Amino acid sequence: MKANFLKKRTNEILNESYKQAKLKVDKAIRSGALDIDSYDPTVNFMILPKIIAIAILEIEADQYRAQGTSFEREVKKEVKNLKLFL
Repeated sequence: MKANFLKKRTNEILNESYKQAKLKVDKAIRSGALDIDSYDPTVNFMILPKIIAIAILEIEADQYRAQGTSFEREVKKEVKNLKLFL
């Protein structure tokens, strides 16, 4: 029962984050922070897409870090531990 609830709630969070993350792709490209004009897809074609993806995923992750709450230390500790198992 608890595992099903955790799975359902986690999937809901991930689905919402995925929607929000996809909306930020155009914003990242239009931002002017990246040199799109010099991007050459025949050379290092994955660098800029990865930069965009990493920035967006980090923004999404920041929303769940519990910074400034009494749970901040626990979340950080448990995330660090869980990453060892994934």
